[in-house]
Amino acid sequence: MEITSELFMKAYEQMSDAVFLLRDKSEIIALNPAANQLLDRYEVKLDDFCTYCSGYTSIFEERTCLDCFLHQRVDNEAFQIFLNVENGENIPFSASYTLIDESAGISVLLLRNLTQQQQTEQLLKQKTMTEYVINAQENERKRLSRELHDGLAQGLFSTLIELRKIKYMTKKEDYESSIAEMDSMLATTLEDIRNMAVELRPSSLDDLGIFAALKVYFKRYEQLFGVHVVFVSELYGTRFPASVETMLYRVTQEALTNAAKYADVDEIEVYLFKTKHTIVLEINDQGIGFSPDHFTAEGSGLGLLNMKERVELLHGEFELRSEPNQGTKVLVRIPIEPKGGRTT
Repeated sequence: MEITSELFMKAYEQMSDAVFLLRDKSEIIALNPAANQLLDRYEVKLDDFCTYCSGYTSIFEERTCLDCFLHQRVDNEAFQIFLNVENGENIPFSASYTLIDESAGISVLLLRNLTQQQQTEQLLKQKTMTEYVINAQENERKRLSRELHDGLAQGLFSTLIELRKIKYMTKKEDYESSIAEMDSMLATTLEDIRNMAVELRPSSLDDLGIFAALKVYFKRYEQLFGVHVVFVSELYGTRFPASVETMLYRVTQEALTNAAKYADVDEIEVYLFKTKHTIVLEINDQGIGFSPDHFTAEGSGLGLLNMKERVELLHGEFELRSEPNQGTKVLVRIPIEPKGGRTT
């Protein structure tokens, strides 16, 4: 089939993407019907794209102009913008810019509505996360079932057997020995119950807050794994909403558990502090690290994906930095809602 200029013109006129032919990056000298429809519906100022980026031009920082795609208008490199409709809603678009005549300053700007694509991606993400959470819950139930059966139930059964033996004893020495044995077994079972209760939901988190709950957890963690935790925080006695404290505790718990299993370290640093509008949690280890791009969440518990979901549910930011042999950093930022002109 011969490719003719008429065929290109037909594609130009019928394509759903908005195509702008520009002079000096902002003066429109030609546009296709889709671009005409876009101008009728959205607020577009080609000479001031900075009003549309909404701070999403960088994946590393919040609302930054660092390495701004919109300002540089790099050839053939797609970037995302947000155009406004009359009701104030921001609609996501993918944009690409191509310089076709440098001497005349002629370029092509292509805009594609991403609403349906992002909705589909969001639905897929929700489905994936729902399946992951269900599997995590089932795995957690299996773990609790094993602990109840193999730990608590066996300990109580052994105590019951020892108790039944007492009625057949005739010697005081045997009786006292059996009592001592039952005392030890009951003490062990009680300690197992306490540990299980703390793991499920530490009472100190509700009664005293995140600072005290983490202090208690770090002490148990050091005893269990032999890894020293350096905890730096000035938030003693400071309380936050229950959802925020629970999230901070669970993310810390998961990050430290992962470090104990995989990082091969003797020490972990945990920083918890508050700025004017943000709570910041930072967890560092100098372990073997890994490549996040090749990581797949496996096993039970929160997992890295669920950690990220917990943070984002509170409109926060979750960042994981790690490289092989370069250690791992978990960084969480949670916005503090103002209350009565002051932060909570």
